Amino acid sequence: MRALLPLFAGAALFLLLFAALRFTGWGLFLALLGGALAYLGFGRWQGGLLARGPSPQALERLAMREAWRRGGVLRPQDLAPFLPEAEARALLEGLAERGLCRREGEGFRF
Repeated sequence: MRALLPLFAGAALFLLLFAALRFTGWGLFLALLGGALAYLGFGRWQGGLLARGPSPQALERLAMREAWRRGGVLRPQDLAPFLPEAEARALLEGLAERGLCRREGEGFRF
């Protein structure tokens, strides 16, 4: 699934270049080269994004969305499908320090 974006980008550039070069033999070679470079470039770019992981803002939005889905109260265990419990607890405590939620026993109320 991860290789679909680079594959589609490479195929799109290949087709664009091949049509722009009027379907000639040299055009086929140049289009293949351009498509391969697009595939490799997009693959490297996407790999870098996935290796960095989600941003802190994205994690905060995730916590708020989960709290909304669960009626306004969120426990660190509720974020287990997305984060380890220690990171989830640190995220929720950070939100509480900023005044975006308050601690109530084991959970946090938004």
